[in-house]
Amino acid sequence: MKQHGRTTFSPMCGLLALGLIGCGSAEDAFEPTEDAPPGTSRAALTAYEQAALDTANNAASCTPLGNFYWEIGNAAGTLYGIPRGSGVSATTVMPIASASKWLYAGAYVQSKGYANLTADEKKRLNFTSGYIDESTTLCGVAGTTVSDCYGPGYKDVSYRSLQNGRFFYNGGHMQKLALDDIGARKGTGVASVMDWINARLGTTLPESDSDVAPAGGFSGSAAHYRVFLMKLLSNQYELSSKLTVDSVPAWEGGTNVSYTPWTAAGQAYYGLGHWIEGETVSGVWTVTGHSSAGAFGFYPWVNAARNRYMLLARSRQLGGDAEGEKSRVCAQAIRKAYELGVAQP
Repeated sequence: MKQHGRTTFSPMCGLLALGLIGCGSAEDAFEPTEDAPPGTSRAALTAYEQAALDTANNAASCTPLGNFYWEIGNAAGTLYGIPRGSGVSATTVMPIASASKWLYAGAYVQSKGYANLTADEKKRLNFTSGYIDESTTLCGVAGTTVSDCYGPGYKDVSYRSLQNGRFFYNGGHMQKLALDDIGARKGTGVASVMDWINARLGTTLPESDSDVAPAGGFSGSAAHYRVFLMKLLSNQYELSSKLTVDSVPAWEGGTNVSYTPWTAAGQAYYGLGHWIEGETVSGVWTVTGHSSAGAFGFYPWVNAARNRYMLLARSRQLGGDAEGEKSRVCAQAIRKAYELGVAQP
């Protein structure tokens, strides 16, 4: 793939332990340049940046999304960022919904060490444990603990033996994991959930009362979340080299899939707290990236080669689960435009 004077890396494989998945295609890594920092005039933009900007503003997949912020970068930092519309920037704090799952999984694996994870812990992280919540109530009342959130007053998590070993996308798996590990912590104050998360991830995510729901209650900005993604790329986490391990089918009709919100065409898998995206090439399903889209539209992503990250930050809380998929489609269109230097329709 032609890139604008930036270094390329060799391909690397992302094999899932399912016997179905081939190597991710090599993607060029970008190195920071002095081309044009976000917010400069059109005249200062490269053709690649202009193509990304035009796609964000005009593509059919992006125009219905309202205001958002998109950026792409690598382990060294942001390469290019686009605020579409007004009111959303890299530092705008918003609820990130299920994008929380990747953060919590990263912190949990970091705290335990991957080699020390039990089979049950892995099943709670890849959503095959059988622990399902009965309510979508957000545990956002001040003073609520993780343990309270697990209980009948909020999430009311229960064990369903018939779902054990089957993929059921639901926050109850992680709620049970957090109950056993950080059950006494609250959303804010001394010994908060976010204190625990930030200490393990090296991040500075803000506290909120709803943090006691670790599968969907966190808040943050693109600037907060990019730190996590950059550290993933630079192998600073236990999870960095484990993005395809313990993965299970997660698309409608996949083997042992009970419930999935995945609506895009083709297959998808679920690893430890995140989606594994891909495409079928010559009959072989190939990893293209990893993500954790939130129901309100926050979409973080890293590519299969782990040399690039991307974020689309927005919050549309009345749109339902489809908002995450809408953000994914738009974000990927902008990325394609940036890589090719050709605006996408």
